Amino acid sequence: MNRYIKAEFELFKRQKGNLIIGGCVLFVFIMLLLLSGVGGSGYCAYITIVGYMAYLFFNIAFYLSPASYWQNRKKVVVTTEQLVLTLGESKRTYVKNKLFFYVVQYLVMVALIAVMQIPAALIAGETYSVWGFFLEVEVLTAIVFLSFFVMFVIPANAYLLAIPGWCGFCGGFVGGYFSVIADLPKEEAFEGFLWKALFGIVVGVLSIAYRYIRTIIEERGGLWRKEIATGEE
Repeated sequence: MNRYIKAEFELFKRQKGNLIIGGCVLFVFIMLLLLSGVGGSGYCAYITIVGYMAYLFFNIAFYLSPASYWQNRKKVVVTTEQLVLTLGESKRTYVKNKLFFYVVQYLVMVALIAVMQIPAALIAGETYSVWGFFLEVEVLTAIVFLSFFVMFVIPANAYLLAIPGWCGFCGGFVGGYFSVIADLPKEEAFEGFLWKALFGIVVGVLSIAYRYIRTIIEERGGLWRKEIATGEE
């Protein structure tokens, strides 16, 4: 297990372009969080989308390897999964590692938002409301779990096209709601967005369950075909 995780981490580090962009976007997100106590509900929601973009770039670096080739004048990027499976890692182990990485990254983002509430509260003074923190975490949770549909369901060969489209959908999912209620108090905005956040969580959980069950079926099917070919029982 440690061997496979180390191999995936080495491939992750070689995606310097995506890591640099993700780091820059993350820095912008941190700076925007400084004013989250002053900004209203719409501000908290929109800057969280910026944080999600940083999350997405780090995911791309984890999912895609630095290896690529040209096919019919089209550049095809090899996924990390394709490379680590050649080391003997099972698909089920890869899915577990992938989910672990996404969950850890999500928790780091939540911790970052929590830490930045301290300077945000100092800047806002008496106008600061902890509901801004709850709202940012709620929006982040909704779009991160929504993104699991792409990460776990969409085929690898469609990943590069699916990411921009799904990112636009998540932005519209959040922006469309907050464009109407941006002036509401943060507590009311949190309560109003709650059912959408729950919808995102349900989509994410179902996507993970689908991928894991499909992986088990694929592995058992491959084992069954191997036993037929070798005559083993």
